[in-house]
Amino acid sequence: MPAASADRLDLHHALRRLSPRHRKVLVLHYVAELSVEEVAGQLRLPVGTVKSRLNRARHALAEQFGDEREGVSNA
Repeated sequence: MPAASADRLDLHHALRRLSPRHRKVLVLHYVAELSVEEVAGQLRLPVGTVKSRLNRARHALAEQFGDEREGVSNA
């Protein structure tokens, strides 16, 4: 599946361009499948801060991928 590999590389590069604090919350929430509350506990941050960072990180990724991924939900 070459397309899947290319997509994975694109995502990897996009994640590396995020700030460490945004990358951490995305990885913990989406890869480690922790709840927002669990991410907050792991990072010793308020829940609102985690939600804000997730939102900003998703928007930053969306900007990197541009219009080609515009229809993809970031929920």
